[in-house]
Amino acid sequence: MTGKRGHQARWDAVVRARIRFLGALVPLLLLLPAAKAFNLQVQQQEDLARRAERQSQMVERVAPKRGAIIDANGQPLAVSVPVPSVYAEREKVRDKKGAARDLSRVLGISSKTLYERLEKGRGFVWLCRMVEPEAARKVREMGIEGVGLRMESRRYYPNKELAGSVLGFVGTDKGLEGLENSLEEFLRGGDGLRVFDLDARGARMTPVSSWEKAPETGATVQLTLDRNIQFFVEQSLREGCSAIGASAGAAVILESRTGRILAMANYPAFNPNDFSRFDRRFYQNKAIHYVYEPGSTFKVVTIAAALEEKVFDDMDILFCENGRFQVADAHINDHVPHGWLTLSGIISKSSNIGATKVGLELGKETLGKYTRAFGFGRETGVLLPGEARGILREAKGWTRVDLANIAFGQGLGVTPLQMVNAVNTIATGGERLRPFLVEKIMSPSGEVIMHNRPTIQGRVVSRETARTVAKMMEAVTRSGGSGENAAILGYDVAGKTGTAQKFENSRGQYSKEKYIASFAGFVPAADPLITAIVVVDEPRKKIYGGTVAAPIWKDMVVKTLKYLNVSPAPSYRDKVPVSPAAEPRIARVDGVRKVSVAQETVMPDLRGLTLREALGRLAETDSRVKVKGTGVVVEQVPMPGDGMGGPVSLSLQPRGES
Repeated sequence: MTGKRGHQARWDAVVRARIRFLGALVPLLLLLPAAKAFNLQVQQQEDLARRAERQSQMVERVAPKRGAIIDANGQPLAVSVPVPSVYAEREKVRDKKGAARDLSRVLGISSKTLYERLEKGRGFVWLCRMVEPEAARKVREMGIEGVGLRMESRRYYPNKELAGSVLGFVGTDKGLEGLENSLEEFLRGGDGLRVFDLDARGARMTPVSSWEKAPETGATVQLTLDRNIQFFVEQSLREGCSAIGASAGAAVILESRTGRILAMANYPAFNPNDFSRFDRRFYQNKAIHYVYEPGSTFKVVTIAAALEEKVFDDMDILFCENGRFQVADAHINDHVPHGWLTLSGIISKSSNIGATKVGLELGKETLGKYTRAFGFGRETGVLLPGEARGILREAKGWTRVDLANIAFGQGLGVTPLQMVNAVNTIATGGERLRPFLVEKIMSPSGEVIMHNRPTIQGRVVSRETARTVAKMMEAVTRSGGSGENAAILGYDVAGKTGTAQKFENSRGQYSKEKYIASFAGFVPAADPLITAIVVVDEPRKKIYGGTVAAPIWKDMVVKTLKYLNVSPAPSYRDKVPVSPAAEPRIARVDGVRKVSVAQETVMPDLRGLTLREALGRLAETDSRVKVKGTGVVVEQVPMPGDGMGGPVSLSLQPRGES
């Protein structure tokens, strides 16, 4: 009995233990689902809700309307217009092969490509972006289930080729060239978000709401370009370059007093509405990308530096070696031999040897300093992509031959915009302005986000030096000057021609067949309104800046002056033609001024010259000069062509009086 009771007691203990274990386990087991439910419903609620939305909804990004680009007068240069695009909801298209085959005939895309777009992936897919209205009509008439049309914003350039290389163009979703690229962050605006319900198969249903986030229209960009002036410049450049068989060309017009770019043209041009038809070289904005040796237009910098440093003055005269001069192991040549020339003559006759002698006297450190001060070797900062810095080595590394070459515009590389801005520094009285193309950027509400204003970047030369150089540049466009083809009746024009041989890297030498011709100047010379440049690459029928670029420059500037209602203000020189006269002979040799006296036998024509200019012509004669009045010479004794031997009498009166 005792054994049975002991066994029963042990069994009862086991049962009670099991009951206690189950009593503890069951609540624990009940707690687990509760904990899981708490985790799912509380701790992971937001994450799971988002996952559920992703699985049952689709969020679509909607591109905004791109901001407009307008000219200085508010005229449109680039706008966005609504165009249809073809899309598909893959799950709704039952016969994908058939749909691809039918759409291929209308959209001009292979059926294989369309089928791959329909077959791979789920949900929404673009089949063809921005189609023509006729193609959209045919797609609509097909009535293919799951295929539809949606309006998108397409970039349109209403003036076609006008300023194409400046504006650039837009690809499917962003700006690819020109201002469209550099100002992308302002023009594009902000994407919108649209939410759609998806059914069990992932097909799109009716929108939950119109917008999760509405798209934000891009900003409006107003340029300094004037559409009409741009047209004149492009027309003149195109006709001029085509007539002489040039491979390319560029032209820029600045508003002299402010640095605003009124026109920036390129030849050949392209139509950004149909950019894919053109080779990429057509996209290049040569005014800021093209790096070339400026040739004689650079002599303006050399002469200005010499006057500012007082190494020479405007009465100094140099012997130009009758066309051939040796520097170290190199020979410097003039295309026309010259003897004695004033600094003004070096500019007007475009003597390489004269500029070389001025440069050698200046020295490499000084000329290098002024070259950089005029803005070469750095970007101008205009808001265009890929602006070139040009090529300018540190002056300390120049050899004597380098110094000679740079003095007349070889051995360095500049862009047309750099060169015209350097010439504009003379026009402004010696202050270098920052050229700019973007006037202001405005938000859709009209708020001005950015506003450019004229900026002086520094004084390069004194006002007196600038005036003196400007007077020398006027002689370039007078009878006998290298740029007389740029003369405009009724206006005093200051300018400089340039003709440079192209350097052939493959041969390591300058070409004898390929040239770059240019002309840069400003008008009216005494109170400049516009400063302009024309650069012509590889002209074939003519090569010199005075015969190639100067006529183009004149043509576009005359049109611009008429458009701006700038009335002619004839100077005395328009009424009294000035004939070239013999040059006085004052030279610097090895830094020492030497005067050579050679009695004139024939009286030069001094009419229309200032007193200083007239005395310069008579500087090496022994004649006594009597002067009456002030201004310019209107009468002289002896008369032009008469023999000399006695006193010279000059009568002067203010310019403009008759």
